[in-house]
Amino acid sequence: MIKQKNFPIDTDYSWYDISGLSQDDSRQLQSEFYFTPEIISYVSDRHERPHYDYDKYTDTHLLVYDVPVWPTAASKHFISRPITFLLQDKNLFTFHTVETSYVFDEFNDPQMLRRLSHAQDVTELLVTFLMFASQYFQRAVTQLDAERNDLDAKLSDDINNQDLVELSNIEKSLVYLSSSIQTDQMMLNSLQHSQLTFSKPAKERLDDVLIESSQSSEMVQISRQVTKTLSSTSNNMMNNNLNDTMQFLTVWSLVLTIPTILTGFYGMNVKLPIFNAAYDWIVIVILMVALMVWLILLMRKHHFF
Repeated sequence: MIKQKNFPIDTDYSWYDISGLSQDDSRQLQSEFYFTPEIISYVSDRHERPHYDYDKYTDTHLLVYDVPVWPTAASKHFISRPITFLLQDKNLFTFHTVETSYVFDEFNDPQMLRRLSHAQDVTELLVTFLMFASQYFQRAVTQLDAERNDLDAKLSDDINNQDLVELSNIEKSLVYLSSSIQTDQMMLNSLQHSQLTFSKPAKERLDDVLIESSQSSEMVQISRQVTKTLSSTSNNMMNNNLNDTMQFLTVWSLVLTIPTILTGFYGMNVKLPIFNAAYDWIVIVILMVALMVWLILLMRKHHFF
């Protein structure tokens, strides 16, 4: 659905917000604004990578920008999806899906619309949207850091399979976010050498967006390193616990072998040397205990446990 946003202050530019582009919307955009089918295919692609493009026939600037999508029941980790901007003359078109609608939902507030209406031209309005979209990466990384810290606290106690799955989801999320931020930065850098003419305030805000994106990239890289260290520590602890368990079982299986051998040997229904009295079983029990204690002391001396 195509919605033209009404600003509380008169502006010389217009903003059209399109959520869930339909066939009717596509036909309307082509008939009223002369967008080409190629441009329509770009804005309708849910997996389009961030980039900048310019169509000289319609004088239309296309910008694709990735934003994070929060985990859902279907996807347990963060992913990224594109939002698309079309700038034609003094008209700005924003395209998004249900997953990425949160980026523009906050601008439904009258105070936010008033803030947008203070932009001097359409390029400053565009860069304002890019600034808000960039900030969501830091929010996502902050949430992932909090989840990782909770898992880190469990390492000193006990960590189960569910915790490992959550840790794996955090690692996947950081990979997606890192990849999206890098491609977003490439797109933002390409704007400085594009056909798009920015006003002075827009250029200043574009520099702020680049700084914001760089900070997000650093946060993601640091978080990935810490998460990688935590994952490695978890694996080492699990391997160490497994080694302790196997060592414990090995030691006691050897210790319990002694009574098995003695009782099996002297339990045979044949005449055996040395022991011929009725109280011989007491001697055998004492011998078993002595040998077991000796074996335990021997293995402790050699640091088997």
